[in-house]
Amino acid sequence: MDTLAKRESLPAVTAAGVVAIIFSALGAMLGSLVQVSMLVAPGLQTSEGSPGMPPGTRTLVAVFWLFGLAVAVFGIFAGFGVLRRRNWARITMIVWGGLMAVFSAISIPIIFIVFNSLPSTLPPGAGTGSFMGFLKIFMIFFYGIPLGIGIWWLVLFTRPRVTAAFSASTALAGYPPTVDASGLLSPEPIVRLPASPKAVCPLPLMIFAGFLAFSSVCLFLFMLFPMTGAMPFFLFGHFFSGISAKAILGILGIVSGIGAVGILKLKTWALDTVLVLQLVFLVNGILSVLNPRFLEAMQEAMQSADAANPAFPGGNPFLTESLFHTIMIFGLCFSAAIIALLLFYRSRFREAALAATM
Repeated sequence: MDTLAKRESLPAVTAAGVVAIIFSALGAMLGSLVQVSMLVAPGLQTSEGSPGMPPGTRTLVAVFWLFGLAVAVFGIFAGFGVLRRRNWARITMIVWGGLMAVFSAISIPIIFIVFNSLPSTLPPGAGTGSFMGFLKIFMIFFYGIPLGIGIWWLVLFTRPRVTAAFSASTALAGYPPTVDASGLLSPEPIVRLPASPKAVCPLPLMIFAGFLAFSSVCLFLFMLFPMTGAMPFFLFGHFFSGISAKAILGILGIVSGIGAVGILKLKTWALDTVLVLQLVFLVNGILSVLNPRFLEAMQEAMQSADAANPAFPGGNPFLTESLFHTIMIFGLCFSAAIIALLLFYRSRFREAALAATM
């Protein structure tokens, strides 16, 4: 059956594209401001009489914000792609919305755990409790807004009507508008859409692949941090530090990035590779929790690094045993949930990968 593929008026999609452009533009402005401040005021002091930010920390901040600036610029292009009904932009919004929703949903409880475990450095008084209460409410809004927008984009861009509109616009992209003898635009061509839909990666795996790709880039950037070499790395009960620890992190980041791209491209080997890697993470995390030297070594390394950082003259206030244990247990639960997700969608992914090769 022939389907007249035309650009349907979808106000919600237009609004989503405008929101993406605004958010990305604000992120680009903030990233540019940080980059300029790193260049103009390299010795900026955190307070009067305190030393400036160390060169290594300043370099890491600049690199991370440069990466954020690149992501924001890409988000602007994705927003305009949504307005032009480009299917790649719809997929980008799905992955972006999923990442925002997942990160925000995880960050809200973590923030509350950190605030409850944070020893108060404020002077004692009645105003301390009200300030912390205000800060918690602010963080709820700070992460709640991206959470709501992420869920909105996930629901919107996976609706069949929206998917069909983007697919039709993509099919029409190869037909430029023509002008007839009267000087008016010719009617849009009738495009026969494929009877069988193109094989696509399951949505949860697509979002996870985006998270994996983002994590691999952040892991690579984290390797540039001077403190990374001093942090002990535990691998099945063995301690690594210095160059060996950075090399292991680099290998893990490369494998994760390759696996993420492979999942998006529906490569059968990719999901199994990532699954094995996540199993290694889970087993290694369990052994680290059971290792009595793990917590002690991590605290010593962080205290040593913070002692050389002028921003923490009194030591890092987050070094509490309960916070470490909470984060470790949360990490194990998160790793187990990822493994369950990969196993649940493994057969469906293999079917899609097989269909993509036909």
